[in-house]
Amino acid sequence: MNRLEERLAPLDGIAAVILWVAGVAVLQGPAHQPPSDASGARALHFFQDHTGTILAGTFLFAAGSLFFLWFLGLIRAQLGPAEGGTRRVSSIAYAAGIAMAISLLLVPAVHAGGAINNLNLSPDAAQVYLGLNAAFYWAAGLSGAVFLLATGLTSLASAAFPTWLGWVSIALAIWLLIVPIAWIALVYAFPLWLIAVSLLLWTRSRSGSRPDPAHRRP
Repeated sequence: MNRLEERLAPLDGIAAVILWVAGVAVLQGPAHQPPSDASGARALHFFQDHTGTILAGTFLFAAGSLFFLWFLGLIRAQLGPAEGGTRRVSSIAYAAGIAMAISLLLVPAVHAGGAINNLNLSPDAAQVYLGLNAAFYWAAGLSGAVFLLATGLTSLASAAFPTWLGWVSIALAIWLLIVPIAWIALVYAFPLWLIAVSLLLWTRSRSGSRPDPAHRRP
């Protein structure tokens, strides 16, 4: 990776958020995406009358998830060397991050599948597609809780990230486990966390600073 790519790599997290927001805006705006508990008739109308818009929105959202997946490599590079040793907790963070990224890829994939197969859908099948979309959001939240918890614990133990970010990560992980309000954390708080980490790493890349494994906390 050349110097320019190293400096721009932290911005992948911000790119992910921008594309997620754009994808949701297309699906909620022009496509009028119904809630997951909408009737079969309304779900079928959504997939049959907004096929092109759904495919555009899901592509944007999926592209954002791919940027997030790419960004995880940078997170791993920060956590692993700082933790040292067997890198057990940082490895858990990386694995959970991948699980979250896959879930966030499947969120738009089911909508795209419904749009592509719209001519063969029954109202009940269309309703199932909407339900699967919500199910993958739920899976993203659970895997995200593990990702954030492991990231926060590694940060507090090794100073891979600032102490405040470690505690915020742990608090956000707990929030994602509170089912009635977990969606707020996933939809609003997690993108803000991702932007904060991106800006932090971008600042480090510009200054050339990096956490020193020799200064890990006991």
